[in-house]
Amino acid sequence: MAKQRYYLDSRVLTAFFIAAMPFVAFGSFVVVNVAKNQLRESVGSNLEQRAVQTKLGLEQYLADELVHLRLVALSPEVRAAVAAKPPALPPASEAAKLEQDWAAGRDPKLSAALLESKAADALRLLVSVHPVVRQLQLIDSTGRVIATTLRGGRLFYGESAWFQEIAGEGRDSELHVGDMLRPRGSTLTLLELAYPVRDADGVLRGAVRALLDANDLYTVLAPVRIGTTGHAILVRSTDGLVLASDESERILKVTLPGFDSLRNAMEGFPIGESGQALFGRSRLHRGYWTLPAVRGQEGGQDVPVEPARLVGFSPVDQFGVKWLVAVEQDLAEALAPIQTVVRYLWIHFIGVFTTVILLALYFSFKLERPVMEEDLHLHEEHLPAGMKATES
Repeated sequence: MAKQRYYLDSRVLTAFFIAAMPFVAFGSFVVVNVAKNQLRESVGSNLEQRAVQTKLGLEQYLADELVHLRLVALSPEVRAAVAAKPPALPPASEAAKLEQDWAAGRDPKLSAALLESKAADALRLLVSVHPVVRQLQLIDSTGRVIATTLRGGRLFYGESAWFQEIAGEGRDSELHVGDMLRPRGSTLTLLELAYPVRDADGVLRGAVRALLDANDLYTVLAPVRIGTTGHAILVRSTDGLVLASDESERILKVTLPGFDSLRNAMEGFPIGESGQALFGRSRLHRGYWTLPAVRGQEGGQDVPVEPARLVGFSPVDQFGVKWLVAVEQDLAEALAPIQTVVRYLWIHFIGVFTTVILLALYFSFKLERPVMEEDLHLHEEHLPAGMKATES
């Protein structure tokens, strides 16, 4: 029995190789997509951690300012100024005229009482060692200003929300952190802080109100740098208004682009009360989110405002403020390693597929080529004589 011989058919091998190429490519890109999602989660978690660290830095900053205001409230000159029983408040019309005279400097006696007293000198001394404070005011228990470092502001704060808040009971923190404001005609952003002055029995005797340069908050945000585009920004958690950023032209003027999506992420899914009524309260609250690209209208044309970004966020939950720290990075930069891998995979598969096609064509032509050239006619020379005569 003759021994069977086996040989490898290159055409069959090439056919199966070409058929396997799409499956290999599809599987590779599925794996790449999984890696992209994992990289997004890793970068998002890192941004969330940086946001939490920045939030803790801001809370420490406010705690330091609380210590400064408490030292002011414990100053002997300050306590002596608020120890006496305050006079009754003037009628509303007279109070309005006094504030106008104070702002215009038309009442020298009032100016001397507020700017040249021992309490005012003590306040200026404290401001000199803490230059971030732009103005420091001492207010009695009725809400009247009795000493100040600079001319400006109101004279009566009894009806102000911050004074009533300080005078109230049951607050978690005695430090009041107000909204950021920008005086008319000025580019300076100020942060309002207030701290109560109490006697040994805990009775409210007055308050210390300070206006800080809000740009000093950026000293906490500035060190946060991730890659080329990653940075920290402070926004108001209710409407997304920019409070502190490296882009000073946005402060107190524009909201964070894509804040609506970020607010929905903060609330979790389902969104809002109607969603919670249908599906129940969400248990998934991630500290990062992917914001889509934001486009706007300029000159009648659709122009990009912000690219797609990956944002880690953390709310500032101390001192009753409504702040949100966001650390954002362009999505293209965050996923750049995977995009590079995808580009090289495309080059690799296109090169391999082209090589396989060329080899398949080459071997196909080789297998179909005759063993002997037809113009040699070697088969005629070896025919028997009888066959040659018959053919002739």
